[in-house]
Amino acid sequence: MKEKLTSLLEVRKIIAILVVILFIVLSITGSIDADKSYSVILMVVAFYFGKSTALDKQQ
Repeated sequence: MKEKLTSLLEVRKIIAILVVILFIVLSITGSIDADKSYSVILMVVAFYFGKSTALDKQQ
């Protein structure tokens, strides 16, 4: 359990979570189009999982 919490504190994960939260809030408040926020969130999540998978294969 403690290892999972520690792994959440990696910089990539924090940035990915913050970007997703930011664009969700901006789309809810109407500051940004939902289509644009969907595109950005999709790119961030795809990059994050692609990078995580590549790093896992190296170890």
